[in-house]
Amino acid sequence: MADDRLKIVKYINDPVYGGIGVTKIEMALIDTPVFQRLRGLRQLARVNFVFPGAEHSRYVHSLGVLYIMGLMTDHLLKQGKLNDEDVVKLRVAALLHDIGHYPLSHLGESVYGYCLDNQNAKSIVEVQSKVNKKPLYEMASSHSKSAHHEHLGKYIVIHNQEIQDILYENKLNPLEIGEIFTGEYGSRNMVYTQLLHSSLDADRLDYLLRDSYQTGVKYGLVDLQYLVRLLMVVEDCTLLDNNKVLVCNKKGQHVVEHFLMSRYFHYSQVIFHKTNAAFEGMIRCMYIKLLQSKKFLFNSLEDIHNNVNEESFLQFNDAFLEIAFKDYYNDTDDEEYKRLYEMYRDRIRPKVVFEAKDLYVTSPRQEFSILKWELKKNPDKITEIVGGDRWGYQIVPITLEKIHGSYGISERDINPEDLREAVKLYDANTDKISYLAEDQLSVISKLANYKSEFVRIYVLEERGKEYDYKKIHQDICALITS
Repeated sequence: MADDRLKIVKYINDPVYGGIGVTKIEMALIDTPVFQRLRGLRQLARVNFVFPGAEHSRYVHSLGVLYIMGLMTDHLLKQGKLNDEDVVKLRVAALLHDIGHYPLSHLGESVYGYCLDNQNAKSIVEVQSKVNKKPLYEMASSHSKSAHHEHLGKYIVIHNQEIQDILYENKLNPLEIGEIFTGEYGSRNMVYTQLLHSSLDADRLDYLLRDSYQTGVKYGLVDLQYLVRLLMVVEDCTLLDNNKVLVCNKKGQHVVEHFLMSRYFHYSQVIFHKTNAAFEGMIRCMYIKLLQSKKFLFNSLEDIHNNVNEESFLQFNDAFLEIAFKDYYNDTDDEEYKRLYEMYRDRIRPKVVFEAKDLYVTSPRQEFSILKWELKKNPDKITEIVGGDRWGYQIVPITLEKIHGSYGISERDINPEDLREAVKLYDANTDKISYLAEDQLSVISKLANYKSEFVRIYVLEERGKEYDYKKIHQDICALITS
């Protein structure tokens, strides 16, 4: 007899999938104010400065992940590889996986992580006395994950009273749901983690399809239905415990390869678009300054934790941050902040003055390594070349897969999480499991050995100051080649 908790009670219209069916439990969770908060968080932060259609929210993305998880679990349920209880848990975890996101999504996450890192720093620098003297380039380049949204999400699911009550009423454990979407559940059930926390999961599939649709960039046209039909659960004899794993039927590996390539181009051309990256660096500086002033709603991760049941937490969204940016602009004497805000308000983009790219297997070329070293260890030289500290930089590595094709699955020095998240293939003819990155006939096996990395340096122009960008570029070239 089917579990009543899986009965669809309503359909929500969606521009990408048409209609998303939701159950009674899911509708109750969606109706909570803490979930409705996600309507106020843009999925792609300020990518809309470059791609104006990128206005979609974490709310609609969460519904999309629920939809794809529904396709995946229905398919595996019919195969007898999941039971009703599995499906209920995975659907709820998919729906709630982004409930811990910050204003401006990953940008906000990096800001709270930066503040947490610097508050706790001991050996790096004496932060407490110098916290307001950090140069812009240091704040702009921060990508800390210390305040990861998934772990905040787990905290909310465990501690928010409304979410907690709904889960308990439906015989679900809040801690278990949180650990499914953080990936911590993988040691007990690898299939759970692979469906929601791997190279080929419901989250990545939705954001690729949805971001492509919203931005108008056609990198995300993946054959979703066929890809889902490729999914299988089989036993992996190389694992000692809980040896069931999620795999793709090898006969359709081309659609998986297409997905991975699409995701690579999506990151390189949309998420890390040079203009978007420069704007995000500038906004990150403003956001950090705002938190340091203690003038925002929540100025630390601890503040957020203490308020997940309060009305104030529901205001923790992009619109509230925008108002806080403006209010602080009107109140502060910090001229640096004022200039940052005016550039942001008027959409004056920072100028990218130097860009370097590399594609390598083991280590980047010498000039590339020198540039990264100078940026991280000796930034004063760049400051001298630019003529001030109003600059930032971005170092972005992009890989196609979690593991290199040259590793070999027998090697034990590979990060277990990377092995868990990597795409696995199943060959029905030989009854063997392999990693896509190892398949010598796969284009991914060739490209997975390479890491694509780029470095960008940008300048935030000061009023009335003349910049010789050609000379700046030449001087940086000379610095890394001398």
